Order: sequence, then C-alpha cells, then structure tokens
Amino acid sequence: MELSLQKISAFVITKNEEPSIGECLSSISFLDDIVVVDDFSSDGTEEICRSFNNVRFYRNRFDSFSSQKSFALSLTKYDWVLEIDADERVSEEMKDSIIALSKEDFFRYNCFFFRRRNFFGGRWIRHGGFYPDYKGRLYNKLKGRWSLGRVHERFVTDPPWKKLKGDILHYQTGHLRSYLLKQLRYAELGALDLHDRGVRARWYHYTLRPLYTFIYRYLIRLGFLDGFYGFELAVIGAIATWAKYSFLKALEKNF
Repeated sequence: MELSLQKISAFVITKNEEPSIGECLSSISFLDDIVVVDDFSSDGTEEICRSFNNVRFYRNRFDSFSSQKSFALSLTKYDWVLEIDADERVSEEMKDSIIALSKEDFFRYNCFFFRRRNFFGGRWIRHGGFYPDYKGRLYNKLKGRWSLGRVHERFVTDPPWKKLKGDILHYQTGHLRSYLLKQLRYAELGALDLHDRGVRARWYHYTLRPLYTFIYRYLIRLGFLDGFYGFELAVIGAIATWAKYSFLKALEKNF
C-alpha cells in the first residue's frame, strides 16, 4: 500500500532513549520526514537515530516539554505532523489508517485521534482509565497551538477532528519504581503550573483528593481487573496527587 500524496513529517524528543528509540523510529519509517531533537544524550541514542536515512538529528537543551516539542515541530518540513514519544510505537493498524487517508480527509479535518495502549511489565493495562486513552497525534501544525504549562503538554488544534482505527503502543520502560519517579517529577512540574495560575493548596487537596484518585482508578474505572499492576498504578496515582499538592503547599511557604 502506498502512502497518500499528502506529505507527513514526524518528530520525537529524546534523552537517553537507547533501549526504545530504534523501534520507535522503525515504526514511523514509512513517513516522509522525521525530526529527532535530543537533550544531549550520553548513551547510544544519537548513533541509533543517525542510522536511519530519513531522520534529521538535532541537539537542544531541555527546558520544558512544551518548549522542546515546539522547537522540534518548528523543524518539520511539512504542514501535517505526527507527534510520537520515544517509548511509543505506531501499530500496524494505525499505520494502515494513516496511509488510507485521502486528500479530502486532510482537507476536511485538522487533527486525527488514536487510542493509546499502555503496557506495564509486559502486559496490556485495560482499565483504570488507561484505555482507551485517545490522543490527537496527527495534526496540521498551522491549525493549532501548544497548551500552556510545563507538563502534560499537547498541541491543541482547531476543530473538526476525527478518530481513526489503530493504537499508539506505549511501552513503559523499566519498572514501577521508574514510573513512580517520573510521576513525582510530573507532580512537581504540575505544582509549579498551579502556583503560576494562582491556585493554592487546601487541606482536602492533599488528603481527600489522593484517596479519591485511588478509588476512581481502582474501583470506579475497574483497575482491580488488571491485578497487581492495576493496584500499583492506582496507588502511584494517589501518591502523585498527594505529591503535587504537597509541592504546591511548599511553594506557598517559599513565596
């Protein structure tokens, strides 16, 4: 099957992604232009990226996710862009959906959404709010803007949008400890964003809200059906919620 006449770029930001970047780039090698922006990795990330003929590799010091991705987006050649993370893959069904898009589709819509399938410990997490986890990842870069904030950044496009078949395969590398540390980092960045917006921590934010997060993920969204990992992910979600508002409370005391 041949790619549509619409040219598509892709971009990835990296930092020491040697274990995963090769499979990521292989899954998007059918696209016309691939940009990698790297935060001065000290492992084999650069060598792997440069081994792909259609990859353009750049270095840029990381400041925030939104600024790094915005820089990467600015380097892409074409108006239509696929955004993907280094620990993600484009599934065959997702690839087929992209290839099947017509010129009318690209003219009519500004963004295409795909489900994201999350893997922990080699198993697919089906519950707890982790699936379907729709992400708008193929979009016209002239029809939107980056959301504000240091974390959970996303490119917000003008409507109309469309959901397509196929999953983004998200492989959580490492183990639950590394995932917890990542969530704590996100919690710190989230606290800074809340503080910038004038939000102030209240007692129920770091007491009742973490409890609700656990109940929502584990019971309401049926996380218990995913066994051990469903429980652990619900616990980590509660810890991250507690951490975010605890960080926020600490920021208030320092200002």
